[in-house]
Amino acid sequence: MNRGAVLGGALLVTLARPATWPLALATFLIRGGIVLFLIPIVVLPSPVGLANGLGPTVTSIAFGSVSLTIIAVGSAIGFGVVLVLVLAGWLAAALEGEGSNLVAADEEVAGVRLVPVPPMTRHLAARILTVRLIANIPLGLTLVWGSIRLVDLAYHELTSPSDVATPIVGRVVLGAPDVVGAIVLTWMFGQIIGAIAARRIVLYGISATVALRTAMATAVRDPLASLARFWIPTFVLLAVLVPSAMAASAAWGAVAAALRDPIDAGGIVAATLIFVALWMIGLLLTGVVCAWRSAIWTVAQVLEEGTFGGLVDSRPGDWRDDGSSAKV
Repeated sequence: MNRGAVLGGALLVTLARPATWPLALATFLIRGGIVLFLIPIVVLPSPVGLANGLGPTVTSIAFGSVSLTIIAVGSAIGFGVVLVLVLAGWLAAALEGEGSNLVAADEEVAGVRLVPVPPMTRHLAARILTVRLIANIPLGLTLVWGSIRLVDLAYHELTSPSDVATPIVGRVVLGAPDVVGAIVLTWMFGQIIGAIAARRIVLYGISATVALRTAMATAVRDPLASLARFWIPTFVLLAVLVPSAMAASAAWGAVAAALRDPIDAGGIVAATLIFVALWMIGLLLTGVVCAWRSAIWTVAQVLEEGTFGGLVDSRPGDWRDDGSSAKV
């Protein structure tokens, strides 16, 4: 299968289906992308501020003098966070499935389909969430292991900086390249396997177990294609996100500067409009690129089905009465 045909075909489908843009953007934002858009306009607390705010609680926990109030509040917050994450994950899975359905319904893509696409349901969304979570288990384990190293290194850099000219984030990353590399690799693995498995569920309505097994087989059979489908649109997305964040940050700084002179109402309005325009342009471009990233995996699965077939058969050569076996 020509990799360029998949990337180009997915781009054409994305441009022809603007309804996929908000779906892909919402999926990206729900899965953590919103943080990238808030960083330029949110002032993060300093280490001193965090220490002042969390110090008493951490000290109480360390010395075993935790009150029932802290336990109750912590448990309630933890339960609420887990519930919100599960609901957000399910919503993102439903949006991802609906976007894949729209791509599969495109006339250029549907002409290659050998079996009809099952309608999107809450059960399919739950399966998509399941495969996404399972595929990212290695990433979770790596984060648990790596966070210990990173926190320890950050503590030493805060208490005894090795290079005051370099930002602390850079010092921590350079001090633990193996941890950063492991996180990137497991993140890539989870994204590739999760994306392929999710498309199998959307296109064929199969179980999460079968989807994960066939996704692994696809990634192993053609690893270069899987890597290209992941990294090429990811680099394009970074090329959109970085300038957008820089422009939004500069525009937000102009808004803050204008607000310090309340007499200049025109300057405040102009700076605000420029900031909103740049922010919205960044969201639009991000939505288009995210829709393209998502469409790549859908188009790849459809083309693989049309080229090879038998993706949902239990054994090669099994006969199916839906027409998928009647091909050359």
